[in-house]
Amino acid sequence: MTVCASPASPTVVAMNPQNASRTAVVACLSRAIHTRTDPLVIHADPWGDRLFSAATWHKVYQFARMGNPQLPEVADEAVVRSAVSMGLRRGPAYPNMIVRSRYAEDALHVAAALGIRQYVLLGAGFDSYALRMPSPEVASVTEIDHPATQSVKQHCIAQAGVTLPGAVRFVAADLSTQDLAAVLAPSLPDPRAPAFFSWLGVTMYLSEEANLKTLRAVAATAAPGSELVFEYVDQRFFDAHRALTEAESALKQTLLALGEPWICGFDPAQLPDVLASAGWSLLEDVADTALVERYDPQGLNGMKPWGLGRLARVRVRVHVGVSGPGAA
Repeated sequence: MTVCASPASPTVVAMNPQNASRTAVVACLSRAIHTRTDPLVIHADPWGDRLFSAATWHKVYQFARMGNPQLPEVADEAVVRSAVSMGLRRGPAYPNMIVRSRYAEDALHVAAALGIRQYVLLGAGFDSYALRMPSPEVASVTEIDHPATQSVKQHCIAQAGVTLPGAVRFVAADLSTQDLAAVLAPSLPDPRAPAFFSWLGVTMYLSEEANLKTLRAVAATAAPGSELVFEYVDQRFFDAHRALTEAESALKQTLLALGEPWICGFDPAQLPDVLASAGWSLLEDVADTALVERYDPQGLNGMKPWGLGRLARVRVRVHVGVSGPGAA
């Protein structure tokens, strides 16, 4: 897949499965499409239109053709962008990709107003908060992600002619081989002060063990009062004895086509105990359907979330050391 748009030339940077996450690209494009086309803008983020090349849109278009073979194999840019926009807006994951960013940033701004100045994005993908910096109370933004995705993102930002503020830092880390606590400790501008963490679009791709390890590592490293918003999938999605709905089946097929299938979920009823064992207190656990209703009560955008996506907001409960609760 080719990714980055250049303001000066059609040169692009190549991306293959060993580079940036495909679902991260789709999420960024979805936010831009929402900002440009939906009648009620829930989360204003136009950066997907600026960061990605025409070749990226054409690659996503080929995925769209898998679900709609009537689309021509070769099409001009206008047809490609229209088809991709329509296809992503109709996708069952589209509402989730919009409301999760709005929810996380709303929670961040509340935390910032209460004195939390550090924002840390775990698995940042192509999140654009560092490009927008909408809250003056946030003094620093730290993005932690896989080196391949982060390298492509930084190249795209440079190709777009954007200079990031000095308060933004990128930390490249392969958390499949590196210890998150060891990565976090030197990455926070002020490790003694509380921080706000977001962890969106990640837990469903990790094993249960990896998710719990991450939660423990953040709780062990973050200062008291730190908060985290993370997205997860209701465990029912993985229940082999439950028939998938049409939307769930379509979502599963799309993820398989992208080469990034989901493998893990949590049971909302058990989540408070799971979090407590990892050093967190649950502040809110909300379903995607409730968030769409919260942000678009009149249904102006016609969003129909698939129903098993959830967001949790949590606060550091105790420091989890080698002898603490839930320690491995």
